[in-house]
Amino acid sequence: MDNVPPHSPENPQGPAAPQPSLTFGGNADIGSEAAICVARSQSGANWFFWIAGLSLVNSIILMVGGRWSFLAGLGVTQIIDALAGALSDKLGAGATAFALFLDLCAAGVIVLFGILARQRHTWAFILGMILYGLDGLLFLLVQDWLSLAFHAYALYCISRGLMANRRLSELESTGELSRQTA
Repeated sequence: MDNVPPHSPENPQGPAAPQPSLTFGGNADIGSEAAICVARSQSGANWFFWIAGLSLVNSIILMVGGRWSFLAGLGVTQIIDALAGALSDKLGAGATAFALFLDLCAAGVIVLFGILARQRHTWAFILGMILYGLDGLLFLLVQDWLSLAFHAYALYCISRGLMANRRLSELESTGELSRQTA
């Protein structure tokens, strides 16, 4: 491919653009560690988005009469939806609309933790994990062991993101991390 011109049929993507790389004092092994930490931090933060999204999907499924849900959802939204279902006979569609509003607020808080965790705010990882852990205790109260186990797994994945985020901060604070372009 050395003699293939850019943007030819044999090379439709054209020449590769220089990619930013992370290095630690010129050490490629430490640069690889940084790349892994960035990926793990982002992956841990992304769990918040999945939790929020699947919580809203669970709420919609329940509101349209479905009888199943995703394990990753929030317990608090399930309680809100169950209360709205019980009150809808007396209060009508207003109870369902209010429940949806509360579900959106709860999911919005979780999305906010995801956004802030992706921006590498350590406190967002920690506070988000505390709230999600407390949410998991709701499943303990109703003895929903599968949902409780999934909460534990999600917390484990988020905690890996938190540890990677802390490691990146440690490397930055010691001056080992510098951003360069290849």
